[in-house]
Amino acid sequence: MLSDLRLSLVAELIRDHILLDGIDRYCQETGVKSSDFIPFEPIEFEGDILAADGSNVSVCGWSVAAINLIRSGYVVYQGQRWKRTVITFDDIFFADPAIYADQFAPPLKRLGQDQIDLKEEDLERLSTYFRELQEYASLNDAISVAKPGDIILYDGSFDVFEPLRAALSSVFRRAEERGVALLAVAKSSSLYWGEGISLPFMYHTNQAGSMLLPNSPWYLNLKDKRVNRGPGKWGGESFIVRFTGRSDHAFRVDVPGYLAGQVEEALAGISSCSTSAECPGYPHALFRAHRDIKITDNEGASVRMRLKDKLYRDGLSPRQIAVLMQDYHDILEMRQGI
Repeated sequence: MLSDLRLSLVAELIRDHILLDGIDRYCQETGVKSSDFIPFEPIEFEGDILAADGSNVSVCGWSVAAINLIRSGYVVYQGQRWKRTVITFDDIFFADPAIYADQFAPPLKRLGQDQIDLKEEDLERLSTYFRELQEYASLNDAISVAKPGDIILYDGSFDVFEPLRAALSSVFRRAEERGVALLAVAKSSSLYWGEGISLPFMYHTNQAGSMLLPNSPWYLNLKDKRVNRGPGKWGGESFIVRFTGRSDHAFRVDVPGYLAGQVEEALAGISSCSTSAECPGYPHALFRAHRDIKITDNEGASVRMRLKDKLYRDGLSPRQIAVLMQDYHDILEMRQGI
């Protein structure tokens, strides 16, 4: 049984991770200076802001394969006005190492790629890779309909696993050719700093920025900062950004290399469209993309029921279907599997 002493120790450890008593130590160990926090003024953006996202739920799985329902698409905004939502993929993916290549071919072709080079250790991530490829295909479609000067946002980071970098690079090329600004906005980050204990960099940078520039949007370039930030081989720069002074949250923003010197203008345009009451401080186009593209629990349950029915009609017994599709945790917890 969990003791109060153990809980107190854990609470103390959490406090040591997150409490920032002034910014001197933070600045000394990360190389961040007060002047690195750059304030900017929101501007009324006259073009379109497009935002791409994806979603997936598990339908069923067994030791060597799995089936996932995957959806991706994008939304289009003009200022704070929603124009349309486009679903570019909405289907099941059969994650089997023996047959994945044929399923990967269509999104790769849309991205100008012939194949994806997966090593044995990558095969456990088939569903993740497939979903992200579909998201890149959604970005590609959004780029095709965008006008020069428009902004396209991606939910996540551009610092991706190596097998996906070639496909992502083709998206960067298309965006540069079309003259649109492409940025990735991540709600969470594994960036950390500190010696002896891993301290959350984005959280502490947000706190430091709030102390130095209260009630103001700002951005911080991570270039030359002493922070662990992963492989960093995707060919761009990363920032920590607070889009509005009325928000308690900052976000990691990844920007491809072709946007060097144009970041502040893009951030200022996004800032004016990040003030909605539903999610203050977060670009509303990304908020709407998440809501419109998300696969609900009811949708996942419906697909599982339809698949069970198909399996029954194809000759499997109810017991065989239950063994195949029921998570054994449902049995241990005495839950009725759907």
